[in-house]
Amino acid sequence: MKLPPVAGTPTGRRFQLAALLKHLREERVMTQETVGRLLWPGARAVQNKLTRLENGDSAINQRDLSRLLEIYQVLDPITVALAMRLCDGTSQRGRWRGYRASYEKELWPYIDLEEDAEQIRMVGTEQLPGLLQCESYVRAEFGMTAPAGTVDAAAEAVRARQAKLLRPGRPAEIYAVLSESCLRRVRGNDEVMHEQLEYLLELSYRPNLTLQVAPFRSPSGTSAAGLLERFILLRLSAPGVISDFQQHLDFVFTRVGGRLTSGEDVHAYEDLWRGATSAGLDPERTRRFLREVSRGYRYLSKEPHYADRT
Repeated sequence: MKLPPVAGTPTGRRFQLAALLKHLREERVMTQETVGRLLWPGARAVQNKLTRLENGDSAINQRDLSRLLEIYQVLDPITVALAMRLCDGTSQRGRWRGYRASYEKELWPYIDLEEDAEQIRMVGTEQLPGLLQCESYVRAEFGMTAPAGTVDAAAEAVRARQAKLLRPGRPAEIYAVLSESCLRRVRGNDEVMHEQLEYLLELSYRPNLTLQVAPFRSPSGTSAAGLLERFILLRLSAPGVISDFQQHLDFVFTRVGGRLTSGEDVHAYEDLWRGATSAGLDPERTRRFLREVSRGYRYLSKEPHYADRT
């Protein structure tokens, strides 16, 4: 019996299980209130408990999960095994050590989902997304206000994330649209910015990463409405969910308040994403633009660089 692949992190598995359980309930055409009273007879606010479970906001133990699958009359052994596997190993205890300890607890769900995502779409304004920052840029960014030890930890954390997500063979497709402001706002000094531009050029040649820059003056005159806010869209697989309405799980992470949300909030950001990509140069013109900006910083660098590519 071969199960479909599941998320590698507790957060990802919790959301995948939530989607599967919601799908099974809807297949049985049962309300949350009805299911909640069957699963937790005598308990209060049973609909709220099931809502939290189906939103991925709470976990479920295996005993209650077995009972829930009985209520849904799930007889397929693969679906049962999949649900049990998603339920297992959801504890976060002991995971947030090493480079992970650099992140605030509020960011843990995002860091996990980023690792599990099959698609990552980023919009950057003023500041480059962390996944695209070179080490000197990270150090310049944090070094303005943070102690040296914190800067070292931040640089290590970024390197570790990049090693996971940008490594060869990584299945995730990564898309990034950057406002020209990301390239013009100097972090550290011109030498740091030169190195950062070179790094972006190097990344732009990776097969699983598509990079666009939206210049201040768009050649096509397209509105850059999608570049008014920094945000990241994450897409995960939804194993076991076979539906015309939900083939995957979508989340949006916004830097305003550090919020990670799903559901209706995603739709508005999908519109912003379309606006951002429309305003951005295509990948080859983006590389030419990056080379042009890089030449402005070049005199401080003596290393071979991607700006010389033709």
